[in-house]
Amino acid sequence: MAPPGPDRPRCAGEARHRRLGTVLAVGVASCIAASAIAQPAPQLDPPRGDVRLVVFGDFNGPYGSLDYPAAVPRTVSAIVDVWRPDLVLLSGDLVAGQSRALPDERFAAMWAAFDVAVASPLREAGIAYAATVGNHDASKLRDADGGFVFAREREAAAAYWRDPRHRYGLDLVAGDDYPFAWSLRLGPLFVAALDASGPVLDGAERAWLQATLRSPPARSASLRWVMGHLPLLGIAEGRAREGEVLWRAEELRNLMRDHGVDTYVSGHQAAFYAGRWGGLELLFAGGVGARALVGSDAPPRSVVTVVDLTFEPLDVRIAAFDPTGLTPVAGAMAPASIDAWGGVVTRSPRWVD
Repeated sequence: MAPPGPDRPRCAGEARHRRLGTVLAVGVASCIAASAIAQPAPQLDPPRGDVRLVVFGDFNGPYGSLDYPAAVPRTVSAIVDVWRPDLVLLSGDLVAGQSRALPDERFAAMWAAFDVAVASPLREAGIAYAATVGNHDASKLRDADGGFVFAREREAAAAYWRDPRHRYGLDLVAGDDYPFAWSLRLGPLFVAALDASGPVLDGAERAWLQATLRSPPARSASLRWVMGHLPLLGIAEGRAREGEVLWRAEELRNLMRDHGVDTYVSGHQAAFYAGRWGGLELLFAGGVGARALVGSDAPPRSVVTVVDLTFEPLDVRIAAFDPTGLTPVAGAMAPASIDAWGGVVTRSPRWVD
């Protein structure tokens, strides 16, 4: 499939670089007509807040794949031509590693394919993006000797993300270990990311998160988010089990909540849900190719998420879209609560219809 490129139609006068909080009001209709999205619904572009985020991840193909489902370039076109976020948060599983059968050269090739399909169009449009690693990108699983089982994947991920082009527009507070653990500021928003590419967060990693959340940039922020690939709870059929969620999740939730974290963003479950658990907002990011929610007869839906943040007064609005057709996924159609692996999560009122 042909990903969006420099010859993609653009609307006349479209701003490539926006100041934080401005609204793209002029030319939206012509942008939509010129994009690869045919006849989008009026709800496709929600009311914009002071800061807009798009959350997208879990869109890799089979092991070693260099191709992406058609929903991926369609989503990238919507990000570039319609949503125009201040930041794209990539929640992991962006490439198709975690296989010792793949040849060495395949890992760099997969990241090159990701760059063509996703990162390069975002850079061309002047849209910043930040990633956390998933188990298929750079699994942290260790062998009996303490070495990384998938060391080749981790080396390839580090090499790709080391390129300074991937830090365009990011105000990184802690970036020496990017993309494994990092933090950034985006106006009044502070985001920290954990290496949750496996279920274990050791004492040093938890201490790093605590110190990060106690730092002056975090404490002075109006809103604090944390992102990691594995979730705190298991909400999806086939993944509501040990090994598919973070260990000692309640302790980690309490750490985040006690340090004023508003939301934990995760991937991996391949099921979307915006919920609350013990005073912490949980955004299960979904992805392309979906699993059913535990105990729900609602049909599985692939999801990309648009989040609009307003700070005075604080208001967070979450709009979910199915990237296969860019149709809204209404919160009212989701279960009011899920008896998940690890605890009961209730649907967040932030999820708009």
